[in-house]
Amino acid sequence: MSRVMDWSARFAEMVEFVGLTTEDRQLIKDSSPIVMAHVRRINDWVYGNILKFPQARKFFVTKDDEPDEKRIEDNKQTMITWLRASAAAPTNDGFIRYLVAISQMHKNLPGHRPHLSPVAPRYIIGTLSYYQTVIAEILQQDMTDQALATRTSIAWNKWLMVGLELLLADYLTDNE
Repeated sequence: MSRVMDWSARFAEMVEFVGLTTEDRQLIKDSSPIVMAHVRRINDWVYGNILKFPQARKFFVTKDDEPDEKRIEDNKQTMITWLRASAAAPTNDGFIRYLVAISQMHKNLPGHRPHLSPVAPRYIIGTLSYYQTVIAEILQQDMTDQALATRTSIAWNKWLMVGLELLLADYLTDNE
């Protein structure tokens, strides 16, 4: 089975499959200042949840099972970069390659911590769910037009699911 994949075509297919429209992408872009204004709170909440689960927590603690503050902060900064890139709702090949590279990083054994396993895909899926949840809550709280907040939340949900497939790219075994 070939591991060569046309991720750009697959990305375009997923955009169509989930019904992500140009209007949805604009709603994401327009809401970017709202979401990014809360980025620290978002990441604090996400990582607070991750640290509750031993098999996810192991990536962010010291040998003594204490939170590794530097590692957590470095990862939060990485997530800020990812969220900022995602909030621009790009569909270019550079963004697609960026998400596939993140998948490769999660799937490979961490060179700096060889005693750890690759990140299980369920934690990537769960982490995206955390982001969906907190973004939806922020939009509902900060947008005065609740119908617009709902449409924007739906757009973000579609967008994050499109990105999820690429974040799982290295885990996927089918070439369909």
